Amino acid sequence: TSLVNTLFVLDEPSIGLHPRDMQRVIGVMHRLRDAGNSLLVVEHDPQIMQQADRLLDLGPGAGEHGGGIVAWGRPDEVRATPGSLTADYLAGRRSVRLPPPRAAAREGGVRPETWLEVLGASQHNLRDIDVRLPLGRLVCITGVSGSGKSTLVQDVLHPALLKHFGRPTEAAGAHRALRGAEALAEVVFVDQTPIGRTARSNPASYVGAFDALRERFAKLPASRERGWTAGTFSFNSGTGRCPSCSGSGFEHVEMQFLSDVYLRCGECNGTRYRAETLEVKHPGPGGREASIADALEMTVTEALEFFADVPELAARLAPLAEVGRDYLALGQPVPTLSGGEAQRLKLAGH
Repeated sequence: TSLVNTLFVLDEPSIGLHPRDMQRVIGVMHRLRDAGNSLLVVEHDPQIMQQADRLLDLGPGAGEHGGGIVAWGRPDEVRATPGSLTADYLAGRRSVRLPPPRAAAREGGVRPETWLEVLGASQHNLRDIDVRLPLGRLVCITGVSGSGKSTLVQDVLHPALLKHFGRPTEAAGAHRALRGAEALAEVVFVDQTPIGRTARSNPASYVGAFDALRERFAKLPASRERGWTAGTFSFNSGTGRCPSCSGSGFEHVEMQFLSDVYLRCGECNGTRYRAETLEVKHPGPGGREASIADALEMTVTEALEFFADVPELAARLAPLAEVGRDYLALGQPVPTLSGGEAQRLKLAGH
């Protein structure tokens, strides 16, 4: 559009791009800069990072371990910065090691001759192709941007499998036949679309850990003396939640001519619970104690340490750590998660 003196903010423009197209995007960004514009780019791809005039590296870790400026300067200056993970990888001091080639067959797995076949896929730019996918394997669909990968998987294969399982779906993309689906029990589509819009949903509830947490608090002696159940420790319903904010932790104030305002609840100070509910404390290591609200403020790492003697809770939280989301707070509202965090939360849930 020939704009000048404009600040362009790009959030990971390399997502979904084939390496072949990366230099094209870099060329466009350079032309925008040379025309008199400024570009602020959030990026992980080293090709784009190396072409930047300045790099601002945040960290050193994620969540509670991040939030600081680790390095700032030209790419060559950042590469020489000690204590920066980004610098270590850019300079080659660290690298992602490729695993050794694996044998095609796997002991105890699905037989190699078990296949899922899509015949005559002709949706969009797919040219009447037949695709055979081995089951019990990790299979990657690759190709340059726009070559038909998403069309094959999202528009043809996934709806066709949903129809096979008798689940509601839009019509599958054009294809002749689907074979081998009887070898599958279910199909799950994991993408980066937001999980939900309600602030009442959180990582703990999504992976089922909140149920185990409430059950644990209900078994404490103080809870049994009062006749409390797991429902008492729910902020979605029951008698244990704050009556003023109904367990949301904030008050919604409608403004007539301005955007609505959300204020921290003056009754519970954002904890979502009655003061009586917070009197029940769970013992932890080192003589520490935690209420249900304290537990929801813990990160996954902290909760795994504090509730190490609760195997059913640790089993629910462990997948969050395995997918690299151990820095998330158990009670963090799901709408505040990034697209990548939401996708990994879905993986942990499954």
